[in-house]
Amino acid sequence: MKKQVFILCALFLMLFSANTRILKAQTSSEPYVILVELILDEAKVDEAIEVLSDIQMQTLENEEGCLVYDVLLSEEDPTKVFIYESYESEDAYKVHSKASYYNAIVVKKLSPLVKQSKVTKVFPLNFDGDMGDAEI
Repeated sequence: MKKQVFILCALFLMLFSANTRILKAQTSSEPYVILVELILDEAKVDEAIEVLSDIQMQTLENEEGCLVYDVLLSEEDPTKVFIYESYESEDAYKVHSKASYYNAIVVKKLSPLVKQSKVTKVFPLNFDGDMGDAEI
């Protein structure tokens, strides 16, 4: 019986500490991170990649609040692109989405080249960057 109580308490503490980290990761002082998945029109992949390169360059050059803007092409499906975007805050992301070049590039040039899109807001679990000796 004591062993079961101990295990239950240990599990509770582990769950509580994990939930505390999740809540902490969603505060305004944490980065605002999204993953964008795009399925491109097969006939316009090259054009879309040029447009994606343009928005990446404009974002990184003009937005101090942008920490990362990576455009990734699927190895398995050349029409599938992922964009990993990380900003200092949600406000920094709003600056990005309201930029004049965003409208000119993403809305007007990229949107017609995209068959499907999905945006997922995520948050880093190891924001401190300290993985220690952990192996993945």
